[in-house]
Amino acid sequence: MFGCNEPEKNADGNAIVHQLLNKEYVLITDRETLQGSDDEISNHVDSILSGLIDAEFISTGQKNFDLNSDNLSDIGFEIIDLNLFNPNGLPESFDSLAARVLPISIQILDNSTHGYPDALDDGEQIASTGNWTSGSGILGTFMNAGQFQGNGKKYLAIRFVNRNQFNYGWIKIYCSQHNDTLRIIDCAFNTITESPIFAGQTE
Repeated sequence: MFGCNEPEKNADGNAIVHQLLNKEYVLITDRETLQGSDDEISNHVDSILSGLIDAEFISTGQKNFDLNSDNLSDIGFEIIDLNLFNPNGLPESFDSLAARVLPISIQILDNSTHGYPDALDDGEQIASTGNWTSGSGILGTFMNAGQFQGNGKKYLAIRFVNRNQFNYGWIKIYCSQHNDTLRIIDCAFNTITESPIFAGQTE
């Protein structure tokens, strides 16, 4: 788990907490490369393929983050192959990959209302307006569904429940064109309840 720094108020009286996360998840698509890799995700996928782990989906596994330093997971991410388990290895076509976000104790902004969270640009305001949900969301998948897929670095709007009010924030994410690479870059949130934050704002 990864926690943010303690809040520090700036000259405007805001308390923006910012943290670099710098985590990258890659679902390797070549069987030989997969077997030759010793990273956590490759070992996990190879264990699924070899039958050591009984799983319906080939996946990086869910990786969780503690964004507000309360020692509890707030949000998780994973890449999965939507094809059923393939005993002959990973399929040649990876159009079935999906990069997903899994809110645990927070909400995410999804104005699609179909499980495709908003991919915000730098400077867009994050506040109470919009459709907030605690359901899982697809960042990218086949048929170019998902607003993050292949669009460079974008911002996922988040909010924490705080005594019946909310703290608003963002997570900067990169999702590759084929959904095989997901980078969780950094995050920030405003510690003043019901106060907006702008995507990319760090102070």
